[in-house]
Amino acid sequence: MTREELFRAVGEVREDQIADAAEMPNKAAPRWRRYGALAACLAVVLAGAFGVSRLGIGGASDQETVQESADAPAAPQYSVGAEIREIDSSGWSWGGLFNGGASSDASLAWLDPEEILAMDTTIFRGTVTGLRYYEVTLGGGTSCYTVASVEVSDCLRGDLAAGDTYNVLYAGIPGRMSTSISGDLENLEVGSEAVFMPYPATADTGWRSGDDYFCYADLAELYMDEGRRFLFLETGEGVSYATEVYDIPAADGETVTLDDVTAYLRGLLEQ
Repeated sequence: MTREELFRAVGEVREDQIADAAEMPNKAAPRWRRYGALAACLAVVLAGAFGVSRLGIGGASDQETVQESADAPAAPQYSVGAEIREIDSSGWSWGGLFNGGASSDASLAWLDPEEILAMDTTIFRGTVTGLRYYEVTLGGGTSCYTVASVEVSDCLRGDLAAGDTYNVLYAGIPGRMSTSISGDLENLEVGSEAVFMPYPATADTGWRSGDDYFCYADLAELYMDEGRRFLFLETGEGVSYATEVYDIPAADGETVTLDDVTAYLRGLLEQ
């Protein structure tokens, strides 16, 4: 690096000083003075660069990094006119089930397993690692939702990676669900293991009230509008599922396990 380049790197040096430096006789200076000055200048340049980095110029700021790593969902990106508020388990306020998506009649219509698997669902096995509860006010009405964080152990259909955690949204809160629709969703707790069959949440999945819109994707990557036939829950005494729909053989001839469920579903998916 020339003397002129070094001055410009440090900054705030006038052009006449740079010109004077260029015309200075090339006398041999003591080694310690030459290298000491160079080290000091480099220290100033590096300190300036570090300060720029800390301010977030040219890269992600500290605040952005914290936001990206936070477990809580970001501010709504797709919802319009919806008030979304997280609530704790001691202060329930109940509004109702999903106000959109498939109706309960459609959800409980008779379908065989092949027809159910033909739906655009993701299918995976995983363990619940957390539960959060939300109150959504839209168009003068209020509904409550649960978001289950689930760590995937095996993905049967979809592009979910084993070991990653995904959020699954469903209507209602414990003790305030329509069990004819929710099935074992009401019994999910931290540590529960199950096979889930949720739909992907996109910018177009949600429900509207006039011009207002609540989008499921603002709370989770996946959602379930029915748990009865789309959830297979390990209870400790076997798997709870819609036995009137699925004829799952038990490997031991007695109790159906989640291994039996995944083998059964894979067999149907391969047909």
